[in-house]
Amino acid sequence: MSNPDLRAELNKTHVEPLLPIEKKLIGWSLSIGVTLLVGLGLVSHFWPL
Repeated sequence: MSNPDLRAELNKTHVEPLLPIEKKLIGWSLSIGVTLLVGLGLVSHFWPL
């Protein structure tokens, strides 16, 4: 049984650039997450339980 050469296998991988719609989806999800995190922080600061 031969051991696979991992370096050769890793060099075969091809990285494709992100599509414009993928960049837009990443931006939207990050902005929604940050907005919700800031909103939760403000609610917990001004309305402690």
